[in-house]
Amino acid sequence: MTPAAKCRWTVAIAAVLALSGGLAAQQPRSEEQRLAELARQLDADEFLSREHATESLLKAGPLAFPALRSVLKDGSLEATSRAFYILRELGLAAKFEENDEAWSLLNELAARKEVPTIARRAEATLAELTRRRSAQAQSELEALGAKIGRNDLNGLRADEPISFVEIGPEFRGQAQDLWRLKWLIEVPQVVFAGEKATDEWIKRAAAMPGLEELHVYGGRLTDAALAPLADHATLDQLGIYYTPLGDAALSVLEKLPKLSFVKLYGTQVTAKRAGELTAAAPGLAVDFRRGAFLGVGCSRLDGTCTISSVHLGSPAQKAGLAESDIIVRFGRSTITTFDTLTELIRQNAAGDEVEIEVSRRSIDENGNQQTRSVVAKVTFTAWEQKQAVEQPRPR
Repeated sequence: MTPAAKCRWTVAIAAVLALSGGLAAQQPRSEEQRLAELARQLDADEFLSREHATESLLKAGPLAFPALRSVLKDGSLEATSRAFYILRELGLAAKFEENDEAWSLLNELAARKEVPTIARRAEATLAELTRRRSAQAQSELEALGAKIGRNDLNGLRADEPISFVEIGPEFRGQAQDLWRLKWLIEVPQVVFAGEKATDEWIKRAAAMPGLEELHVYGGRLTDAALAPLADHATLDQLGIYYTPLGDAALSVLEKLPKLSFVKLYGTQVTAKRAGELTAAAPGLAVDFRRGAFLGVGCSRLDGTCTISSVHLGSPAQKAGLAESDIIVRFGRSTITTFDTLTELIRQNAAGDEVEIEVSRRSIDENGNQQTRSVVAKVTFTAWEQKQAVEQPRPR
């Protein structure tokens, strides 16, 4: 090859290399590289650059977390402040379970005691995220038909933790919408009611920190429903009413460290298994009833079972029982105390019938007191939801 040809060949090779280098430079960056570069711009000299980087990372959603993690590890004060802001906003904007990633990262940072400044700021961000997320979750649950109980002051809503959440037949959401429950960290009581209540609802309630009472009335629970409650740290009271829950469901309750009271009304649990639960968990009171409701209160002071109150619309009222009547017979059993009456009612189910005899005093036309025997046939009903939930533990 002549010197001139070699020269032309060298020039051609250089041109090809230059062209290929230019094409390589024009190749698009990966999304990971783009987000990492945006994260580095969080403390750029120009304010507009910092703002652009912040907004872009927000739009990227959870994909931005790896880039933010790097900034939070060794970034400047400006960069870490913006990174914490992005984490909080992504946690608020996330739907369903997506917020867990932001939550997990913040918890991880809060545990970095070797970097106390980052740990303190992570804890503060978590607190703010929780407060705002709780308010948002309450609003969204109410919009879906949940009933939120709040403390009121002089008719005005007080800025205090809510006292209970009730989700019943009027709830328009799905089970997945109940992920919001886990953000209600200061709610002591949850009530589920109606056929929509399923095992999935129990799982959602089990994620609530600080839950003290859980009541399920008329749900479609299986024997596996209570498994998510295993080792729940704060649950003190559990009520299951008129659901097909059976004996196999109760084993998990023996493991709950704080559980002190269980109510089982109208379930498929047997009296034998309820007794075994009490024996297996010392200190645990179990109020077991087949589900019958009579609707009377009786005095315990005079050594008789004297009716002191009759619930409006109850089977007792419909059967003609009245205040001051003394119940002396229930079916074939003699009644001397209210405790005896209560124990016999426990053994009956809603729809059962029984004959009750009372001693009734009256004043005749001459002003003399008369006592006569009155026999009434009573058909038991189920406990109303409110009555069942509010029924206190037995003495």
